[in-house]
Amino acid sequence: MSKKQIGATIYQYTLIIIILVAIAVRGGRDFLFQKNEVEVNVTLEDIKEIYPEAAEFELNGNGVFDAYNNKQQKLGSALLSSEYSKQFGYGGIVPLLIGVDDSLTITKVTLLPNNETLDYIRAVYEDRFIGSWKGVSLSEAIDLRVDAVSGATHTSKAVIKGVRHTASSVMSADATALNDSNLWANIKDVLFLALVLLSLIMVYKKGTARYRTLYMFLVLLVMGLILNNALSAQLLSGWLKDGFMWRSNWQSAVIFLLAIIVSFIGKRKFYCNYLCPMGALQELTNRFSPFKKKLLPTRFKGLTVREIYLVLIAGALLLGFTPELSYAEPFMFFSFRIAGIGLIIFGLVVLLLSVFFTKPWCAVCPTGCLLDTISYKKVKTKKY
Repeated sequence: MSKKQIGATIYQYTLIIIILVAIAVRGGRDFLFQKNEVEVNVTLEDIKEIYPEAAEFELNGNGVFDAYNNKQQKLGSALLSSEYSKQFGYGGIVPLLIGVDDSLTITKVTLLPNNETLDYIRAVYEDRFIGSWKGVSLSEAIDLRVDAVSGATHTSKAVIKGVRHTASSVMSADATALNDSNLWANIKDVLFLALVLLSLIMVYKKGTARYRTLYMFLVLLVMGLILNNALSAQLLSGWLKDGFMWRSNWQSAVIFLLAIIVSFIGKRKFYCNYLCPMGALQELTNRFSPFKKKLLPTRFKGLTVREIYLVLIAGALLLGFTPELSYAEPFMFFSFRIAGIGLIIFGLVVLLLSVFFTKPWCAVCPTGCLLDTISYKKVKTKKY
């Protein structure tokens, strides 16, 4: 590697690190990937989600809030899960309020503000899941088996663990660990690791291009339909806000770090071309479409649409706005079991455009733009 290339690379990555550190410090942490403490504020409106007649509440100790009506009569108590245990969902910490009566029987479980996708939250709030704990004592809740919601696995597991560990702490018992070692979970982990290994083989081993169509089917099946795993602006924003979620979302963390490392050693767009399920869906549609493909027009006065898109998202976040970033990208299309009709239509529109254009979403994808921005760029040397 030439001195000029080394200098350009160091400059690029130093600039990126400075920007990330600035955002991280502004978000309230001393170290880039670990927030100093989790700030969870409980309001009267939160208490009313459990006790609609509540007029006031007070903290009586260790995350226990007592609710009262306008006649100063006690309605019940609410336990704040983050005082007992920090449980992480797909995009960050998922704090809970767990309502209990004087006999320590759960009356209702609600989620406090978090960085999870709204469609995941809606799926969790279905009675067959969130209602599973109603009428259950805290002692019974420690070992109560509640199945995670398909399509919102990370979020629902965070809720299950939050209830169990809170109940365990209050009852001074040992909570049974959430059973993550079941056969299907192990199979998914093996499929993920095998696909990651295969992706590196596809990148670096010559003669693998002939198998690319089959490989794209595997990416679509494993990353899209089975794991519902894609890097997104929502996910990256959550990492900057609440820390690197490797504890509950290690697969995405591996993908992100691998994308950075592989791009640094000269293979740009590794994730976009080899592990993104939406990229695989578009490429397969392109391959089997009978129409001649053309590029989607995306350049406006020297800037690409995806650069403008990314700047608008970053600007909104830095200015304090909190847009629902999951709606800015079509990746929830693969979580079709819980995704709203709008996101399903979003994905279908991308699929339809792929019949006529070459990877249309890739031309505007803000996540792809970010990854491309931080990727390795080869310096051109002049020939004399």
